[in-house]
Parts: sequence; C-alpha cells; structure tokens
Amino acid sequence: MPRQSIALVSQALFDLGAIGLQEDFLPGEEPPPRQPWDTGPVAPLPDRALIRAWWDANVSPTAEVVKTLLRFDGVGEPRWLEVADEGWSESWRAQCQRVVVDQSLAIAPPWKAEPGDLVIEPGMAFGTGEHPTTISCLRAILRHADPAHRCLDVGMGSGVLAIAAARLGMDAWGIDIEPDSVVAAAENAARNGVSIRADQTPLSEVEGQFELVVANLFAEVLVALAGDLKRVCSGRLAVAGVLTDRADTVVEALSPMQVLRRDEDGDWTHMEFVW
Repeated sequence: MPRQSIALVSQALFDLGAIGLQEDFLPGEEPPPRQPWDTGPVAPLPDRALIRAWWDANVSPTAEVVKTLLRFDGVGEPRWLEVADEGWSESWRAQCQRVVVDQSLAIAPPWKAEPGDLVIEPGMAFGTGEHPTTISCLRAILRHADPAHRCLDVGMGSGVLAIAAARLGMDAWGIDIEPDSVVAAAENAARNGVSIRADQTPLSEVEGQFELVVANLFAEVLVALAGDLKRVCSGRLAVAGVLTDRADTVVEALSPMQVLRRDEDGDWTHMEFVW
C-alpha cells in the first residue's frame, strides 16, 4: 500500500477488531540497517509498505469483509492466513539461557537463576550476558577486579559489567547514551543487592581516572572515543564488540597503549590494553 495510507488502513483494521498490527517492508525494499558510524542523512523509506494484522480466530472477519472495507487507492489485494498460537512469550523466555562465565560467576535471567548467580532481567534490547563480547569483558573484570580500584563501564546496556564489578567489590560506574539503559542497569543492580552509579554522562565529561575501563562497543565507536578512553584509563582497558577485520584500526587509535591480550572468537576480537 502507499505509505501515506498507513494511518487510514490501520484505523480501518482496528475498527474490524484487529488485536495487533505490524508495519513491515515489502520483499526486497528494506533499506540497509544504519550503523552507529554512519554519517549523513538517513535513507528515505520506500513509497510502499506492508501491514500485517492479527485477529482472534473466534471473532475474525472474513477475507471478503476485509477486502470490501479496504478500498483505498493503491491498497493491494489482502492475503488471509491462519497462524497457530506459538506461545511467543514462553518461546522468548526459552531463548534466554544461564551463562557460566567461570566457576565463580554465572549470569542468568530470574527464571533460570541458581543460588549465587548474577541475575539480569532481559528486556527488549538487552540480553543476560550470553554474547561472546559480553563474556570476554566479564572475564577481564574477573581477572582484574580489585576492591581498592574503580571500574568504568562505557556503553553499559543492561549494566551487567558494572554490576559484576560491583559485586567483586569495585566502585563501579556505568554510562550509556540510552535512558532505557540507565533504568535497566539501576533495576538490575538493585535486584542483585549491589550499588552502582548509572547515568547518561557523556564519556567526554567523565572526570578522574579508573584502574579498569571496559567498553563493549563497535570498532568505529571505540575509534571515535579513543582519546577519552585513554584519558580516563589509568590501568587496563578491555574492549570487545570489535569485528576481527577492524581490530587493527582500534589498536592504532588506542596507541600508545599497548595490547596486553588479544583473543579471537569467531568474527569477534577481544583485546586488553595497558599503559
């Protein structure tokens, strides 16, 4: 359908009793995802859109009724499919796994947590720490945690790294540009009975230095933040989220810090730097 018809069609579908709508792209028309390092104007959306609507099987209208009431200019022929109830909420919960980082640390959602686990509530944008880049940062924290030291988590997401550092006795501060991250991190810290500082302070405005800095960010973002990462780090800097073919760019940007450790896991490279 023409994109300008979305509002009219959506209202008509809700008037017909639809319980949910999803706007999507037609096959082959989805623009490439915008990456954090992309600059310039955002690509315009295609002129056409696809709308999916759901009805309860017991109260759904017939295909003919839908076709008759959607006679807007340019709106294509509706297709009618029966779909099974797949228990989406339970399916989503099943995807969240308990992750054993080492014998002293495991991360889990509340419904799979065992005594002593660090419990992280997954959200729409956050997992529980199962990604290899997150695990590499957790292992760096385990190696270098010192109750006498401070830890800065740059791009904290769910707060799992800052919370792990705090549980190991460190004074931990997590920063992120997303307000949802601040809320999630604070809630997860409270859930685990630890105290962290979590806010949207830009890295450029962070004062002082930290013996341990962790940054699970794309290579391009690490390069852009390299000057401030070096400024705030007085000891070790652990970075992840780096695609292997871009690792050397990060090494160059963080010079004269030296690479203390470099591990590869599939497409990802994890590195630790030291002065």
